[in-house]
Amino acid sequence: MSDPEMGWVPEPPTMTLGASRVELRVSCHGLLDRDTLTKPHPCVLLKLYSDEQWVEVERTEVLRSCSSPVFSRVLALEYFFEEKQPLQFHVFDAEDGATSPRNDTFLGSTECTLGQIVSQTKVTKPLLLKNGKTAGKSTIT
Repeated sequence: MSDPEMGWVPEPPTMTLGASRVELRVSCHGLLDRDTLTKPHPCVLLKLYSDEQWVEVERTEVLRSCSSPVFSRVLALEYFFEEKQPLQFHVFDAEDGATSPRNDTFLGSTECTLGQIVSQTKVTKPLLLKNGKTAGKSTIT
């Protein structure tokens, strides 16, 4: 039980046994500008491949009118050593209140594993369109 008068502070949420908490900080550079009148309002949606399907686990905040956003929201995951944890990062323009990437709001995506991210200090990958071609010079870090 928590008793603030006695100075006891509740512990953070428990994690799965054998897992390490990993915090990802995400930024993008040179996002495509699909609307000629305004810059994109980007958001990043993070999916994890689990039980033979892609499941959304986190998403960043929406940044207004920004083609090279640095998101402040930290994306937290549990990392299991020696277990392959495929990730997808989807970047979309949430200008019209979109809550998930659609063809008209999709700015690009990339895939990697959580192990690849953990093993490096910084990972930068090109964003790809749905047809597999690069989204201009757009990248995600």
